[in-house]
Order: sequence, then C-alpha cells, then structure tokens
Amino acid sequence: MRSTRLALLIPATVAVLVMAGCDDGDKTAASGGTGTATTAPTTAAAIAPSATAPATPAMDAATKAACAAVDKDIKAALKKVAEAEKIGPPAGHSAVSAQYSAGAASLYVNAFTTSDTVNNAVKQVATTMSDLADTWAKAPKKAPSKAELTSAVKQLDTACSAT
Repeated sequence: MRSTRLALLIPATVAVLVMAGCDDGDKTAASGGTGTATTAPTTAAAIAPSATAPATPAMDAATKAACAAVDKDIKAALKKVAEAEKIGPPAGHSAVSAQYSAGAASLYVNAFTTSDTVNNAVKQVATTMSDLADTWAKAPKKAPSKAELTSAVKQLDTACSAT
C-alpha cells in the first residue's frame, strides 16, 4: 500500500513543481503589481508590420542554446550507439536499443523552446531514435536503416539554422 501511494504521489508532486515554475512573463501587468501598464495604439499603422521587419522572427537565445544542446546530445548518443554496435549479437542488440532510448530521452530535455519548428524537429528525431530502439530490441538479423534518423537530423539542422 505504501509503495502504491508513493508511486502515485511522486509523479503528482513532480508535475506540481514543474507547473509551478511555469510563467508566461506577464505577471506584473496581469496581477496589477507595481508596474504601470501602458496601452498600445490600435491604429492600422501600428498593427501592420513594417516593410523592414524580417519575415521570420530571429531565434531567441534559449532556442539557440537548445539547438546547440540537442546537437551535442545527438552526437553523443550516436557515438554510444556505435560503441554498442561493436558488441555484436545478441547482447549488442539490447545495448544498441538502450543507447537509442537514452539518446531519445536526452533530447526531450531540450524539446521545449519558443520555436514550434525546432520543437517538432527535436521530437521527430527523438521519435525516430525510439523507433530504432524498438527495432533493435526485437533482435533483427541485420542492422536497421538509419535513413529516417538521418533525414530527421537534417530537418532539425534546417529548423535550427532557419530561425
């Protein structure tokens, strides 16, 4: 009974802590704090984008850091996968599967940025790594293709360089 209670309490506590740390950044204006709220003009000229404004917003520092961290995590995961592949079957299949799973999990740490394009690309790479982990766990007779993973990594590189 105690272990069941702990198993339910720990994830709930973690979720509460994570959600308590989330903030949309508009706390002083919304809560009526000491900051003064100013109203923006609502004329058509004020709302319309200027001719010199870039078509896509520049990547913020957090997204740049996430892209760099994801790139580093992918390289580290693929290096560990290559080492695990050297073990050979049957133990090697489990080791490769575990390394792909660990690599996918490490990517989710950085999958939440302000750029939806980058988020989706990171999730696609992580999903592809998870799929490869599942394939390796079934002990295939030959190594599965990494073409989807290569394609997903290229999409991530494009997303990180485009924004």
